[in-house]
This record gives sequence, structure tokens and C-alpha cells, in this order.
Amino acid sequence: MKKIVIKNTLKYALLLAGMTSLPVMAHIGYGGRDFGSFAGIAGESQTRSGQSVTGNFGWIDGTDADWGDSHRLRAYRFHLDNDADVKISFHDQVFGTALGGINPGFSLYSGLAHLAPFKADHDGATGSIAIRDAVGGVGLTEGSFRTLTNWSITNDDNDPASVFTYIGSAYDGSVDYGTGVIPGGDGLADHQVAKVFHLTAGDYSIFVGGTDYASQSVRPLPSYGVEGMVSVVPEPETYAMLLAGLGLLGASTMRRRNRVL
Repeated sequence: MKKIVIKNTLKYALLLAGMTSLPVMAHIGYGGRDFGSFAGIAGESQTRSGQSVTGNFGWIDGTDADWGDSHRLRAYRFHLDNDADVKISFHDQVFGTALGGINPGFSLYSGLAHLAPFKADHDGATGSIAIRDAVGGVGLTEGSFRTLTNWSITNDDNDPASVFTYIGSAYDGSVDYGTGVIPGGDGLADHQVAKVFHLTAGDYSIFVGGTDYASQSVRPLPSYGVEGMVSVVPEPETYAMLLAGLGLLGASTMRRRNRVL
């Protein structure tokens, strides 16, 4: 997160007041955000609704040099039994007191965070800080999350690190905060984003957050509603075969008609 200069006492007081009202930050978990297992058969699909993200900047914040705080994202998971093309999509959702209007971005990784009975991973664990210091420089990172590359994190028991191996990402709109356009944007800021990935069998984590970098200064941080879907889609070769089959069927029908005439 870029440093924000507070120019007067009133703004500083408002900032502190907002910080004291923030919800307790949760460690990385998948409660209510497990899409389950897929056999890899086209047509399989699962949706997870009623989830929220604190702040509208968590995903984009992980693209800069000082990394990002994983507490500003939500982690999802799924398992794939066989190789398949998988479509992942997220969009804003209004429910209860959670606001709609998030500009979602997500990154897909192979690997999972620590699961029970192990303690949950979080940025402030001693081992997590040691990992960050070794890679990003002592005291130079604000969190463990990295949007566009591999990253690691651990828990308070300092168990062997959970490793998230980067596969790909996508985000709503197009963002350039002075260092060039961040790759993966869909070019249209309409509060939804989707992308198809060809994946091998295994366990996967998806980290979802907002892409509005300027909203970091908003306090207290709003809670934004989000809904996600994971679905297995036909591979491009299947589409090609289907189109070819339809073409042959059409040609055969035309020949029969010509014979009748």
C-alpha cells in the first residue's frame, strides 16, 4: 500500500476512528468458499454466494512492490480429478449489509492453505514475516499476498509453508497506476470478470479482491458482496468437432434436398 500523507489533525483523527471500527481480521480459510470436487466433465458447475471482501483494493494491492495483505481478499478452493478446461467467474452481489459494486480481480494458484487440524495461515505469523523478509527485504512488505507470481505463507505453529503456485489471473477493467497497464484486465469495468484455464488434476486456491487502488484511503473499510462460480467447459477441440459435425450435417441435408428437387 502506498503511504498516504495526512495533512491535518482532523483527517488523522478520522483515520484512527475508522481503524478502531474495523472488523477482526480473519486468517486464510475456505469456510463457505469451497466449490468442491469436479470430475472434469463438461457441464459441472458450482456457485458460492453470500461472501464478502473487506475493502475494494485487496487484489490490486498485491501487484505492487510491497505486496499485499491477504486479509483484504477472500480465499476459495476446488479440486479437479482430471484435466479439464475450467471457467472461473466472479461478480458483485448485494446481500444483508454487504455492499455491491466491487470491481473484482482474482488469481488462481495450485496448492492450498493449511487446513484443520493445523492452525490457519496469516500474514502476521512469525514464519510468514520471515518468508517475506527473505524474499522481499526486511520490513519492506505489508503482507504475504502476491497477485501475479508464486508466494508462501504459514501459521503460528510455523508449520512448513503453504505454497501457492501461480497459474493465472483476471480482473475487471484495466488498471495503470503509473507503472504500466497491469496484465489480465478484461477492459470493461462492469463489476464482473471471468476467464477459462486449462488445468491438470489437483487442488486449487483462488484469491479474490478488489481492483480500486484509490479506495485504500476509505475508512472504515466497507464490506463488498461477491458471488463466484467454477464450471467445467468443453475444450476448444470439442467445439471444433461439434461445428464440423454440424457443417457435415447441414451439407448432407442440402444434398438430400437437391436430390428431391
